[in-house]
Amino acid sequence: MRRTYKIILVIACLALVAVVAYQYLYWFQEGTNSQQRAPVTAQKEIIRIFSPVSKTKLGNRVLEVRSDITDKERADLILKEMKKDKILGQGVQLRDLAIGLDGVLYLNLSKNLADAQPEARPDIMIVYSLVNSFASSFRDVNKVQLLLDGAPAYTIGGVVYTYLPLAFNKDLMED
Repeated sequence: MRRTYKIILVIACLALVAVVAYQYLYWFQEGTNSQQRAPVTAQKEIIRIFSPVSKTKLGNRVLEVRSDITDKERADLILKEMKKDKILGQGVQLRDLAIGLDGVLYLNLSKNLADAQPEARPDIMIVYSLVNSFASSFRDVNKVQLLLDGAPAYTIGGVVYTYLPLAFNKDLMED
């Protein structure tokens, strides 16, 4: 009787191990199959680059970027594109940026932004190319405060008052 009991116990243990192994393999295989069936796609967002199309109007260009890029990467991309379009000089650098709870994006650029601009663009076009590009490309931003080496400047080129945050200017947009 004892021998029969031991055989039944061994068979039951082996059956239990087989069931657990089968469940584990089924679960592992199901997890890999679902990953193969549903590829992960990166979410995309839009960045708008505003640039002068005439002496008094701004046009815009749209770029698609991953939604998981940092604010710093987004700002660097905008500035890179503005340099490529010759809106900003090559020496202009992004020092820092921060978004306040009040919806103001504080954009700290190098002081040479105020130096001679490429193709002698009017400063209103440079300022609002920056403001419109940054205001439209960041969530929850409704104004942009331009800072030069950490301090607000009264003006960049003598025409536009930039000491206070500036809102998106739709009056300069191309019709």
